[in-house]
Amino acid sequence: MVKALFFDLTDTLQEFDWKKQWGLLVSLVEKELKQKIKPEEFINKYQAAYEIYRLGKIKSDKEFFDLLFRMLALYANKKQIGRIAAKHMELRRNYTWLPKDYDRTLTELGKYFKLGVVSSGVFPWAYYDYKHFFGFEFDKHFDLVVDSYTYNHLKESGVLFEIALKKLNLKSKDAAFVGNDYVSDVLVAKKFGLKTVFLNKTCAPKRKADISIKSLVELSKLKKELLAL
Repeated sequence: MVKALFFDLTDTLQEFDWKKQWGLLVSLVEKELKQKIKPEEFINKYQAAYEIYRLGKIKSDKEFFDLLFRMLALYANKKQIGRIAAKHMELRRNYTWLPKDYDRTLTELGKYFKLGVVSSGVFPWAYYDYKHFFGFEFDKHFDLVVDSYTYNHLKESGVLFEIALKKLNLKSKDAAFVGNDYVSDVLVAKKFGLKTVFLNKTCAPKRKADISIKSLVELSKLKKELLAL
């Protein structure tokens, strides 16, 4: 019987318009540095720097953008980096939002299950978004948050699942993982013995999980099915 539900963050608990994000970020950097930037190169280097950031190997947005600009061979002084880091946080309100009925869905699920977040990401950004854009603290609904930034391991390693299960004194069979990425969420969770809930927003065919849903709000209607896993 499932006693806990663990959630991925990106595109599961928090939605993003990625095309809009990249457009706004490229425009911001071009304006501040007064240089033209190739979007594809910017995205590739941003993602490479993000991989380092989400493992907690750097600890601030200023460090992140300094690393990014060095990867891009762009000169930026400390004031420019500081302005870009600050404006980046404010820009986020334009391309991120919560899934429909987020608060009601998690409140209802919390009556039946322990809830947790197990995810790889730069979690200071999530905490900022929830507090400043969504109006409440990120961990409002959760019994625990286990993330790569804090614990220095990616979800794919299995270490984050081990930590979360130990904190709740549960075995892997007692928990289900909810995520939107079939490979890095469903298959990874299954590999480490958890039950799986696939948030299949694109209706991708031939994707097997213990339960498949199209939207997060469906979970509140599947309590019996979740408990029976």
